[in-house]
Amino acid sequence: MKTINLKQEKPELDKLIGMARKEPVLVLTSDGEEFILSQADDFDREVEALRNSQTFQKFLEERSQCKARIPLSEIEREIDEDLSQTKENI
Repeated sequence: MKTINLKQEKPELDKLIGMARKEPVLVLTSDGEEFILSQADDFDREVEALRNSQTFQKFLEERSQCKARIPLSEIEREIDEDLSQTKENI
């Protein structure tokens, strides 16, 4: 898996898509968000590529070591609040 850190480089969209044609691309935004760009029509190939990617496996290992967790109940509460606010604004 190729990793692109947008703090360090700003590739054109065509270049990102070209990279994603070869292998999934992990895009790190300047504010710390992470996105994976890959072809959508070949799921089996994507799974195999990720399974065989040392970079992606290292990424998963690092993420699993992170102690910061958000309980599911907190996420559900936030969604309920957002839905309530949306209904009020309609």
